[in-house]
Amino acid sequence: MPFYTSLLTPFDSRARVDLARLRAHVLWLSTQGVDGFLVTGTTGELPYLSDREREAVHRTVLDAARGKVVFACTWDPNPATTAYLTDAAREQGAGAVVVPPPAWYRVDDATSRAWFESVAGKGIPVLALHDPHHVSTPMTPKLYAALRAAGTVTGMVDAGADVYRLERMANEDPGVIWAKGDAVLPMAAKSTQLAGFVSVIANVWPSFCMRLFRSGEHQLEVALVERLNRVERAGGIRALKALTRMGCRAPLIEPADDLLMGLPPAEGP
Repeated sequence: MPFYTSLLTPFDSRARVDLARLRAHVLWLSTQGVDGFLVTGTTGELPYLSDREREAVHRTVLDAARGKVVFACTWDPNPATTAYLTDAAREQGAGAVVVPPPAWYRVDDATSRAWFESVAGKGIPVLALHDPHHVSTPMTPKLYAALRAAGTVTGMVDAGADVYRLERMANEDPGVIWAKGDAVLPMAAKSTQLAGFVSVIANVWPSFCMRLFRSGEHQLEVALVERLNRVERAGGIRALKALTRMGCRAPLIEPADDLLMGLPPAEGP
């Protein structure tokens, strides 16, 4: 099963996107066994990136990935910007675009269907994104089934961390559901119906993740839970960026050093 990493977006000391650092990070992750990448999603701080920055991130990752598949999150509150980024991702060679339902306001299924229909038909596969932690409108099984039946989406990235939902939906639509979120890594490693797995903490500890995912070292599951809890207490994405020295852009700020105590150092260079 493919193992992808949902990439962090590095910033330099002046809060500019550090494309050279991003390229080096992608090259390093590739040497660690990562099969592909998801870019400019919630892990990549998409609310704090302009459309031009996101396009540059997509281009940089696709070039550095050297043939590995890249999924580009092209969502934007402005439908015209979403269309622009989707067209650009297709032209740059992305394997698919990842799009959640309309964010901020909770909407009904008819509104969500119209939203996805506006993204579909651009010559690139569309993966719906279910992320109840960041998006008000969930990708319900009923809505997903309707979009799949209409050919509007080709699959889904599910970041809900609900193993029962993942198992049920993967069994009903095998080979096109991606599990995102390290809390379900052990479950995903054993699944025969999921399309693949997308990790966040692999930005920091790829070999640790691979030992669980590829080598089946299940004795590490307790250590995984402990790391995830410590990362959450230390600031989540902000803690991962501090460990990898990738910088934050306002309004996010790096957590204090004392909050990072107890977390293993990053594996990277």
